[in-house]
Amino acid sequence: MKSRKRLRTALIGAVMCGVLTLSACDLSAGAQSQAPSAAQDAINFYFGDIADQATRVAQCESTMNPEAVSSGGGNWGLFQINTVHRDDFEAVTGRSWNDVLDPYANTAYAVHLYNVSGGWGPWGCRRAA
Repeated sequence: MKSRKRLRTALIGAVMCGVLTLSACDLSAGAQSQAPSAAQDAINFYFGDIADQATRVAQCESTMNPEAVSSGGGNWGLFQINTVHRDDFEAVTGRSWNDVLDPYANTAYAVHLYNVSGGWGPWGCRRAA
């Protein structure tokens, strides 16, 4: 009986989609995932199995904005990499500090910082992980 009620509810929802705009309830869209943002793609690529933790830290640090700069100007990008890491950033990523706002370079350095520090300790938002 419950399964019939669920089926009826789903069918009513599908019929209502015909009344509403298709983009608001495209049934095929639910089965397909949207392409991730460059920030999320970089996190998924570099952090792998702990991408969910990294996403929460980045969300807390920069609201997932790769171009975020702290009000004092000392912390940059998706993972708010501090300027004290400028020389190390360039050595680790092979990219200029001018690329710190690139989500891939910023995340690549964040992984390095995570690995050498043994976790999320360097981030103010470490508890978000």
